[in-house]
Amino acid sequence: MQENQRVWQHFRSQGRPVIVLEVGMLERGRTWKMAVNGTGAYAYHGHGLDLDRPRKLGISAAAWRYTGDHVIVCCQRTDSLQWQGQPDITTWLTSLRDRLRLYTQRPLLLRPHPRQRAPIVQGFDIDLPRPVTGTYDRFDLDRGMQRTWAVINHNSGPGVQAMLRGIPAFVDASSLAAPVANLDVAMIESPARPDRGAWLLQLCHTEWLLPEIASGWPIERLLPGLQSG
Repeated sequence: MQENQRVWQHFRSQGRPVIVLEVGMLERGRTWKMAVNGTGAYAYHGHGLDLDRPRKLGISAAAWRYTGDHVIVCCQRTDSLQWQGQPDITTWLTSLRDRLRLYTQRPLLLRPHPRQRAPIVQGFDIDLPRPVTGTYDRFDLDRGMQRTWAVINHNSGPGVQAMLRGIPAFVDASSLAAPVANLDVAMIESPARPDRGAWLLQLCHTEWLLPEIASGWPIERLLPGLQSG
């Protein structure tokens, strides 16, 4: 992680674009993110959408859910570039809890990142991630979301996964889920549930299979971003 950040900082300090290749979240271990200068909402460039790509990848969006009991807050790695500029996780969670309590009395469930210790914050129950048996680097997010009313996540995978599962998500504007998610927890009891068709199509052009990466097609799509830096 630290070595990756040093490479990033070296080239970005010179104003040079950086291609980021990261494990995917659509189908972990099979699809891979490829983007310019990050992996958030502003990191993808290109044109020429394949309208059939969601079907080819086997990715779809479930019908919206209108039931659920608790709100689950999914943390992410605080030493990652995606968290850059944010407060420490305890401060963030405390502020979030206080704001949520202005709008809802639903139970709050805290889902720590699988590779960081769970902070202890009053008002949250903790749902510890468990590895999925027989898979590579996957954790049982489905278990925590089974009775979930809404998911809160800054800008990492769980926000996108919630939207694919039909669960309203509350995210930062930098999240890939932002175009169809909610940005203000004041709407926690009446979240937006927009059409996700166009978003799903775009999302399926942010991750690639290894043969596609080898073909050079994803790089061609990223060329405008490389030229602009």
